Amino acid sequence: MSRLRVLVFMGGYSTEHDVSVTSGTGVIRAMDAEKYNIHPVLIQKDGTWIWSSRELSPYQKNNFSENYFYALEGPSACSEKNPPLSALPSADIAFLALHGKWGEDGHVQAMLENWGIPYTGCGLLASALAMDKVLCKAAYLSAGIATPPYQVLYRDDFKGDDLVAAADKLGFPLVIKDPVGGSSIGMGIAKNMDEAGEIVNRLFKNSARLLCEKFIRGGEASCGYMEGLEKPLPPTEMRMTTREYFDYEAKYNGECREVTPAEFPQELTERIQQLSKKAHLAIGGAGYSRTDVRIDADGKLWALETNTLPGMTPTSILPAEAAAIGISYSELIDRIIETSLKIKR
Repeated sequence: MSRLRVLVFMGGYSTEHDVSVTSGTGVIRAMDAEKYNIHPVLIQKDGTWIWSSRELSPYQKNNFSENYFYALEGPSACSEKNPPLSALPSADIAFLALHGKWGEDGHVQAMLENWGIPYTGCGLLASALAMDKVLCKAAYLSAGIATPPYQVLYRDDFKGDDLVAAADKLGFPLVIKDPVGGSSIGMGIAKNMDEAGEIVNRLFKNSARLLCEKFIRGGEASCGYMEGLEKPLPPTEMRMTTREYFDYEAKYNGECREVTPAEFPQELTERIQQLSKKAHLAIGGAGYSRTDVRIDADGKLWALETNTLPGMTPTSILPAEAAAIGISYSELIDRIIETSLKIKR
């Protein structure tokens, strides 16, 4: 049997560049060299793409790191700013280990579709919809999915009264975020009007719109959904240690304990699983996704956002949930590729 030719994209232009490289590194090391002909592609923040025309050797695969790209030399080494996809090695599929803006918002997906290259994960429309938390909320509500009440602020016509009105409607603590930010970067929780004003002024420097959202007191969980599995993935409970919410530091600096599978009552577990599937379908998802939820004191679930390219580091939530039902990291990658090759774009 011939091996599948796989381009593994990592890096990207967003603030999640480093996390993406970690995801890509984990994916490559876990891929079966007997099944796949692997070509890593690093997208640097300045728009330069780095790759090799040669596939990874077994040694390079097993010991892969970002240093691989900077050690490339000779005629097989390629580096080009914003290259056409025709410049890359031909491939049967692209594995997207990208996160955040440009990588997870439909841009790369549109490029790949234009060049006729299958890719992992959700399509361009679902990716764009889920990346914009305002539009994603509209999709949730149209599907009957509860999401925290919200208001949108616009930089071009912003007045202080707009923030006062949002605070009056939603109350404090008030969640304020860039609606197209990733990894909980570009957000804050204001306990009073002074803090809200500081957060808004800071975020408006880089964002034309801001999402103000009611803070739902209670617990937090995340649950992946994968098409084609015999049983759903179990949810993960986020137990905060030193932080109030699941932000970038909590995710990547060990300031949150992720409990997988979550130690919830069976009834709550099943409702979270059903919500993750319903959210996936509401945005028109394909392949797999992961939805974050809040659980209030009455046990009501509130959908926060759906990630169309959830983290794929060996310790990320989706791989941990797959492991909890007996799917190894390597097998998870196989399943993602197999499922994605069947998707009709």
